[in-house]
Amino acid sequence: MTTYTVALPKGGVGKSTTAAELARELGRRGRRVLAIDLDQQGNFTTRLGVGRETEVEYVAADVLRGDAAPEDAAVPSAYAGVDVLAGTHDLIDVEQAPPADLVTSLRDYLPGMGKWDDVVVDTPPSVGGLTEAGLAAADVVVVPVESAVEAYDQIHRLERVIEGRIGRRVRPGLQIDWLVPTMHDSRRLLDREVVEQLEKRYPGKVTSPVSEAVAVKDAYTAKMPVTEYAPTSKVAADYAAVTRTILGGAS
Repeated sequence: MTTYTVALPKGGVGKSTTAAELARELGRRGRRVLAIDLDQQGNFTTRLGVGRETEVEYVAADVLRGDAAPEDAAVPSAYAGVDVLAGTHDLIDVEQAPPADLVTSLRDYLPGMGKWDDVVVDTPPSVGGLTEAGLAAADVVVVPVESAVEAYDQIHRLERVIEGRIGRRVRPGLQIDWLVPTMHDSRRLLDREVVEQLEKRYPGKVTSPVSEAVAVKDAYTAKMPVTEYAPTSKVAADYAAVTRTILGGAS
């Protein structure tokens, strides 16, 4: 089992979109995938076609509190092979009054599960306990970053969390594995410069950029990954290239 955790302490950079594309691509490859949404906004959940009409007895917050097992709480997504632990507003309560084992809960539980081959975790735009829980469980850390100057600051914030408590005591050796430049427009000098600087700072860890496109928002409204909503679009091709890079020969 491989756990892919998508993280950055900033909203609106494409974390949920990237997580959905990873989960969907793993499902296409015949893998059994558990998608865990740790963001109370539930965008990852929505991207995978789980909405108000879906019958959900337990959610991600129940699992983190120890009130339900993932096997009982996960619901089928709209896509073959992908099950979802839904992210809801209940996660606010978990963040504010965390169980004692919040940070290590997923790390300790997930390896013992036999129902799924892989896990994809989407984290909130913060560096609190929920993000730490996602990072502590990670085998692969994926960081979507907007092609903007402030991207560097957000990456450094995440690195401080990884190198601090998580990397020293909870998940030794943890590091950022991939950076995904998002909302990219190659016609803008700044966008090109950001990618160049990322490639210098993190050689071999930067995927090809993902174009800025209205289809990304439209796909969310349609409760679909971009590659399902607009499969012939440039942004879909961009995401397909990103997932190929991150997953490599996984099958």
